Amino acid sequence: MKFKKNIPTIIGRLTYIVGLFDIFANIIRPFKLPAKRIDGYLPIFINSTAFATAVFTGLALLILARGLTRKKRRARNLAIIILAINLASDLFRFHYHPLQQLGAFLLLTLLILFRKEFYAISDPTTKFAPIRAFIYSILVMLLFGLVVIYFRHGDQIVGKPSFANVLLTVVEGMVGITGPVRFASDRITDTVGVALAAFGIFTLIFPLWLFVRPIKPEPKMSEEELELVKSLVMRDEDQDSLGYFATRRDKSVIWSDNKKAGIAYRVQNGVMLASGDPFGEYSLWGETIEKFLAYSSLHAWTPAVMGASDRGGEVWVEKANMLAVDIGDEAIINVSDFTLEGRPMGNVRNMVNRVKKAGYSTYSSRFGDLTPQVQEQLRGLTKKWRYGVAERGFSMSMDHFGEKIDNDAFITVAEINGEAKGILYFVPWGKTKISLDRMQRERGADSGLNELMIAQTVAYARENGITHISLNFAAFRSLFERADKISAGPITRTTRNLIRFASNWFQIESLYRFNAKFQPEWQTRYVIYPKASDLVRVGYSALRAEKFISGFGKHKLR
Repeated sequence: MKFKKNIPTIIGRLTYIVGLFDIFANIIRPFKLPAKRIDGYLPIFINSTAFATAVFTGLALLILARGLTRKKRRARNLAIIILAINLASDLFRFHYHPLQQLGAFLLLTLLILFRKEFYAISDPTTKFAPIRAFIYSILVMLLFGLVVIYFRHGDQIVGKPSFANVLLTVVEGMVGITGPVRFASDRITDTVGVALAAFGIFTLIFPLWLFVRPIKPEPKMSEEELELVKSLVMRDEDQDSLGYFATRRDKSVIWSDNKKAGIAYRVQNGVMLASGDPFGEYSLWGETIEKFLAYSSLHAWTPAVMGASDRGGEVWVEKANMLAVDIGDEAIINVSDFTLEGRPMGNVRNMVNRVKKAGYSTYSSRFGDLTPQVQEQLRGLTKKWRYGVAERGFSMSMDHFGEKIDNDAFITVAEINGEAKGILYFVPWGKTKISLDRMQRERGADSGLNELMIAQTVAYARENGITHISLNFAAFRSLFERADKISAGPITRTTRNLIRFASNWFQIESLYRFNAKFQPEWQTRYVIYPKASDLVRVGYSALRAEKFISGFGKHKLR
């Protein structure tokens, strides 16, 4: 059974090898001499076409190899057609490459025998892209071909061929046939022939690549679904702190049958990446996970989860038999326990007092309670304070700010002389908790501004019945804590030093140190993945989805 599951991978790799050999056997091996020997028996265009076909099919097999590895049904069907053409081209040419033909025949046999192992359907949004690309490629390459003949080598043309003959030369040259236009020297003839053949290769290969490449399907969440997701995460007091981020519009949702639970996800580089824990009724999580796995299997996507909590991770590991790796911890402030008093909070207290003396003040509010003028002003400032950087995040941040649907969000603003200098923006976490979406400030604002805004938010939360505040995500927190101990070994410290070096770009250590100052509770977050060999691919896809770059104040992978 395990061998059968590995058949697509084996065939995919064999396809790649056959494709490489196909190209090398026809390009590296001296071809002109054998071709000339049979030119007297066969029209030269048959031999030339067979040669061009062999090169085309070799390149096509290289591209199809990945689709076969991903168990794509249409990649299998196309590979069978291409291999048949490949074998036929050698037979017509009467110029044999025994190893090439043996490999192609073996591969064709395997594809037919194990055709049921290639069950994955086409990725969404790719159905018409290859057709459009093929049409556009032909038109563009025909134009390029005409330019090459008329404007690059027009003075080398023998006689005055008609436009129809020039166009025919371009078309035939794109498939490896010498057209009716003649040039003054063999060198120019060869140059034009190579250029036109390259155009022909591009015309076929680019659409083929679009045909089998892994893509990111467009999100399918409708406004009705968005409202339903919001209602489910808002009324569930046991909902995870990342639940509200399922309302990002660049995600799709897998629903339970009764639509009382779901999983938000995005497909990235062939990985179906779930965002945090499932949301909705806990009793339906198992059913929703099974649907998620079935859908990923249908498309041969790799299922994975980014930012799962302990509670959600346990369900994923149990139901899907997947693995989990700790990627860091989320800092959560328990409002009832928070105080600026005491020695551990000395640094935060001093920073808060210093910026207050500098003239800064703060206020907090439900976003929907602000006047339209203030709302619009804050929207403009959040765009300005990105300083040209696009919205980031996937599992722990929103893709919009201050929209009508988010009127239940909370905001803390820091001002000096009536001018806003920084904001903290929180989305609801159930009815009595809030979760940080963004922390932004104006460049050049005094240090300590973030500490002041967090202290203000806690004070506001205490007065308004908010019990917990989720702050930033601290990647590799446990590693930093272990490395700080005197018992830390050389491997732990070396790893810490490597991450510290990466912190020059990704704010990893500084974010951990910032979070730790507030004496928070820590919520571990996990990446869930099928098997060890998938971890690198899943990790890369997760980082791509998160757009993981350094940003001001927080790096909650948000």
